[in-house]
Amino acid sequence: MKKIYFLLFTAVFINIYSQKFNFEENYKYARALANKNPDSSEIVLNQIIDFAHKENKPTYLAKAYYLKSFNSYLKSDAKTTLDFAEKALNISEKNDYPIGKALAYRMQGTQNAKLGLLKEASENLNDALAEVNNINTDEGHELKGLIYNSFLILLNQKEYAKKEYYSKNAIQEFQKIKNTTRRNELLVSAYTNIGYTLSEVKKFDEAKIYFKNALALVGIDDNYLRATILHDLGFSLSQQNKTDSAIFYYKKALDITNKFGFNEKKIEITKNLEEAFTKQHDPDNAKKYKIEHLELKDSLAYNQKMAVDKTLTTKEKNFEKKINENNTISKGLIILCVILLISLGVFVFKLIQFNKKHKQIVSKIYEEGITPATYEEEGTQEVIEEVSINEISQPDKKISPELEESILMGLKNFEENLNFNNKNVTLYNLANELNVNTKYLSAVIKKHKNLNFNQYINYLRINYIVDKLKNEDKYRKYKINHLAEITGYSSHSAFSLEFKKIVGMHPSAFIKALDKI
Repeated sequence: MKKIYFLLFTAVFINIYSQKFNFEENYKYARALANKNPDSSEIVLNQIIDFAHKENKPTYLAKAYYLKSFNSYLKSDAKTTLDFAEKALNISEKNDYPIGKALAYRMQGTQNAKLGLLKEASENLNDALAEVNNINTDEGHELKGLIYNSFLILLNQKEYAKKEYYSKNAIQEFQKIKNTTRRNELLVSAYTNIGYTLSEVKKFDEAKIYFKNALALVGIDDNYLRATILHDLGFSLSQQNKTDSAIFYYKKALDITNKFGFNEKKIEITKNLEEAFTKQHDPDNAKKYKIEHLELKDSLAYNQKMAVDKTLTTKEKNFEKKINENNTISKGLIILCVILLISLGVFVFKLIQFNKKHKQIVSKIYEEGITPATYEEEGTQEVIEEVSINEISQPDKKISPELEESILMGLKNFEENLNFNNKNVTLYNLANELNVNTKYLSAVIKKHKNLNFNQYINYLRINYIVDKLKNEDKYRKYKINHLAEITGYSSHSAFSLEFKKIVGMHPSAFIKALDKI
């Protein structure tokens, strides 16, 4: 019974603890520890990963693997850096998580740049930026700033303009972050980056302002950032030929990297110490730091080679996969090409016949004008108020010759004044203008024009625009929308449909053929 109680208590305790596990707070804590002591950060990250698996939290799983990748990068473990970045990317892609994808791409790009794979690094960083370009939350601004900072690794000293562009973009993004604590943390690295860049081009006074800003913001236990600022200050002083002061800052930075295992920064510092002591004509110390630098590089060389091989092998596999996919469908493409060629031949033959027919139609219209089309009652697009068939059955017996003549004279004036191009023309409105009954007007149009009212209006409009296209070049330059508007149609499609019904071809084809005559 005691064992049973103990097991139940343990299960309940674990359940309560897991429910209380705060992913966001623990992630922030692990992130803060990364710059202070990566080993401590790893302990928290392993907890996050365990709980993320249990509670199905893929976003925090991806972010935890990204931070593990970053910690490995600080220790110059290139292969592990890329392995964890790939894990973060796979989880983020599977769960369509843009932030996670951007973090992973950024880490891949930063590491590949350090390995000399600049093309791959550039692709990674551009992919990262594309994922978060339109995300304007604190997290989005943070990531964009970090990515801009990472672009600096790709550039050499001569590319000062680009370095300044990326550095200032990073600062602008970080300054948009509303969380003051996080904003200040990120601005530290951005300020020291631009300070270093300005020192490279001898703008020491401007650089000093940025270093001062960085030192004012950096926390006393932000060990990696403090080491970076001290190193960059040393570099700036070295550029000013203040070698003693440069060595002082380099050594302070080296103490921090030795204590916390920031091997990535340590490689840079030992190289600069060697150069500084060489300037001072101190061969013993120059030799000491040269050996330390080379030993450190040699100890990491195998790891870096493995990482480069992994990156290039992955790229090669992806390339081979694409080739195999292409080979799989190549036979189908050949068959498809043959079918397309035959279809193209048939199409060209039909097109020649079609153009010939169009030319004949246009030539005839150019010489003789258009004749009223044979309409089908259904399919008229523009419905302009019409009377029913019952209303006009045998109407001619009811219309006096004088009234019929009056209506015909009214229609003549209607046509001469181009009133048919009015958008608001209707059978009812025209009957009112002529002071006649709508059924009498409709009957006269049917008798003398052999068309109903809709067909009569459409014929007048199309005949008018065809005449304009034939005789005035400027009309051929108008867009179809404008031609439709001129002739009172409510839409491009209604105009085109009636034009094709009456003329026998689309208006644009008619204009093209007309230009050749």
